[in-house]
Amino acid sequence: MDALRDRVVIVTGASGGIGAAAAEALAAAGARVVLAARRPEALENVCERICQAGGTAVPVPTDMRNEQSVEHLIEAALETYGALDALVNNAAVGMVRTIADGRTEEWLTMIETNLLGTLFACRAALRPMLARGAGDILNVTSAAAYEAWPYLAVYAATKAAVHALSQGLRAEVADKGIRVMTLEVHNVSGTGFAGSFDPAVAKEAVKHWEQRGLLRRASGMLQPQDAARAIVFQLAQPNPASVHHLSLRARAN
Repeated sequence: MDALRDRVVIVTGASGGIGAAAAEALAAAGARVVLAARRPEALENVCERICQAGGTAVPVPTDMRNEQSVEHLIEAALETYGALDALVNNAAVGMVRTIADGRTEEWLTMIETNLLGTLFACRAALRPMLARGAGDILNVTSAAAYEAWPYLAVYAATKAAVHALSQGLRAEVADKGIRVMTLEVHNVSGTGFAGSFDPAVAKEAVKHWEQRGLLRRASGMLQPQDAARAIVFQLAQPNPASVHHLSLRARAN
């Protein structure tokens, strides 16, 4: 993992789950990590764990729905470390509800966080990357983007959009020295993702997912550390190699 030593990497959604695990794994590989999320105390806790383990990290509270907040994140990375080598767009929120019962405020939260926030971060990060002619952008997507998950259709749509924009962005910047990659994850536990679910709806949603074979607990669930290792693997590839898209699932899924 010497390829990651001293590289400056921003990880969004780094206050817990995949983001926190990725930040810790990247720091352990020698990267200098910038932690971004909305919860300052949780960010501080992750940062403290990294530093106690001998890594280098700085927390930057960030609201991905706010353009100025995301711009500040990129500026903070440049001011702190003088460079930006990689951006991991992991921040996302999901809510369960049928389209017929959909709530506009929930739709806006998912679209603005998962899609618009990713766009804000990509655009802001590209400025220093394009100026240097080098950089990595890794966008985390979901298996829900490619399968029919009832009650998660809007979340799935945002992740499908992130995959599509990643492909388009790659075509725009690959010949300018920028790698654009995606990591598709499936059924990762311990992320806090279900924390925003409506409990009354979630029970019905889980029943449908199990009936369709989309959620098979007996097959085993991935952990955030599994996704973190995949992120490290993708970012550690030497030029000109690029793992454009990686699908991470439990063996039986």
